Amino acid sequence: AAAGALDLGRRATQGRLRRAIAEGWLTSPERRPASAAAALEKRAGDGSTLGRKRRARALWESLPEGVAVPLTTLAHTPGLAALVRQLEQAGLVARVPVVQSAPPGPLEVPPTPTAEQELAITRLIAAVEQRRFAPFLLLGVTGSGKTEVYLRAIARALELGRSALVLVPEIALTPQLAARFRARFGDRLAIFHSSLTPTERRDEWERVVKGQASIGLGARSAVFLPLRDLGVIVVDEEYETSYKQEESPRYHARDLAIVRAAREDAVVILGSATPSLETRANADAGRYTRLDMPTRVHARPLPEVTRVPLATAARVGEGVFTRPLASAIERALGADEQVVLFLNRRGFAPYVFCRDCGHAFRCPACAVALTWHRRRGDLVCHYCGFSEPAPESCPSCLGHRVEGQGLGTERIESEVRALFGEVPLARLDRDTVRHRQDLERVLERFARREARILIGTQMVAKGHDFPEVTLVGVINADAGLNFPDFRAAERTFQLLTQVAGRAGRGKRPGQVVVQAYETEHYAISCAARHDYESFAEQEMRARRELDYPPFSHLALLRLESANEAAAASAAETLAGALRERAGRGRSAVRVLGPAPAPLYRLRDVYRQQVLLKAKSRRGLRELLAAAPRPTSKVRQVLDVDPLSML
Repeated sequence: AAAGALDLGRRATQGRLRRAIAEGWLTSPERRPASAAAALEKRAGDGSTLGRKRRARALWESLPEGVAVPLTTLAHTPGLAALVRQLEQAGLVARVPVVQSAPPGPLEVPPTPTAEQELAITRLIAAVEQRRFAPFLLLGVTGSGKTEVYLRAIARALELGRSALVLVPEIALTPQLAARFRARFGDRLAIFHSSLTPTERRDEWERVVKGQASIGLGARSAVFLPLRDLGVIVVDEEYETSYKQEESPRYHARDLAIVRAAREDAVVILGSATPSLETRANADAGRYTRLDMPTRVHARPLPEVTRVPLATAARVGEGVFTRPLASAIERALGADEQVVLFLNRRGFAPYVFCRDCGHAFRCPACAVALTWHRRRGDLVCHYCGFSEPAPESCPSCLGHRVEGQGLGTERIESEVRALFGEVPLARLDRDTVRHRQDLERVLERFARREARILIGTQMVAKGHDFPEVTLVGVINADAGLNFPDFRAAERTFQLLTQVAGRAGRGKRPGQVVVQAYETEHYAISCAARHDYESFAEQEMRARRELDYPPFSHLALLRLESANEAAAASAAETLAGALRERAGRGRSAVRVLGPAPAPLYRLRDVYRQQVLLKAKSRRGLRELLAAAPRPTSKVRQVLDVDPLSML
């Protein structure tokens, strides 16, 4: 009866338990029914626990002998956690963590490093052996072998009995990087990021606590993994904005990694082909040691980049592709090569309107246009998630000339199918990747060459190593240049450089075709020449003139309220009080605003902003400490060193 209640008595279920491989195992010792009953009776205490005792005994008796049982297979059992705890206290079962191991076999033999890699490895290992805090900027072009440098430095730290932490900006980078680390270090790796289930995150955390994993790999939250005696911290693609947590508590994982390394006498490696200007300024000032790797491994050339002006170039099909890009795709497919097409906007069209009356479809809760997702048949807000069916007619004039304008990855996919027939393709964006398994499936399919063309947003731009990709096409390179953000040019340059770096990583040379309206903008022209130094010099001059970071420190105060007038009034009061205080203070702090946020209304909340700009953090802190608090109707958000000005 007990087995039937738990649905564990049937032979088929017993077989599933024996075959299951999952996290959170239970190990059942040799069965002694009489002693088990006695142990549980002793733990029962009084009649109030009698029912639990019986259920615990029934659970224990239903477990197959000598077989590790995954907790996940028992998840439907009422009160499972309490029952397992009672069995543990009675000494009848024990929890045993599961290590998700790589396939058995010898560990990977490290390749012979290039001269540039060898120089960087030597410097890093020397610092690791000194057991002192040492920050490094590893500036290496895409394909220069930065990951191998990370692996060698970490290997030395492990030899010295220390641990290592590796941060990556995107979960999309984790599968390939994890495979490389497991090939080199086996099961000493713990993976930690938000796409894991709560149980998986707990188990990986416990593996670290118990010393079963000495290397942590994950996104920004992995910076908190309780690794003991850290020897090396790696922050890969350190410039990435995804390292900044935009909700409370607001922190930047890169900066926190540096603080943690300083406290634990560890080496920290900030790696990138396109470091942030703040990191470059720290290296120029001597606060970080700079290590350069300006050439690719095996002396492979950087891809040739062709800029195509969208204003004048001939188009094909519906006008998404210029003739030079379409011809390049045809050549690559004809040579049995692979292609990556990049556009940092998902959906089919980002703007839908009526051609008869001009009515635009906008989110009722946010001051943004709705994006048309044609496959789903919906108009969707990418900020609050609001959606409604795509209309057949205009709600204002009842006309039927409702059209979408602009480009999204879904439209690129449609145009590729129209121009190139049934060529196998894959799409990588937030619409096609809902779960971790979706991401791995798409990447593995492309790696196996089951897809010839990969279309995607910035998820395709970084970290991936596909040797058969010889062509990268950028659909609209200057789409982000006109964002109301002083970092717009820097982000455009970084994104173009990274996506271009996906081409030509194998034996065949790579080609990049960049479609843009402002082909002569220095962010685009420098990216086309793979010239980080020229870009950094021009951008630094502009930042110095405008007194933006790294030549100043910023703090953004945002006032939010469901009442538009309340938000505006609170912002005026705050800005006035801060100006008055700044005028009396010794440290020069500029108070800019208030002004409506570029995204003025989100989720039915109105947003006003006040920006503080100071030469010293001390002056900024003193002024912020005196900032008045708003009324209960207004929420005040403080973001120090903001990365998003929207």
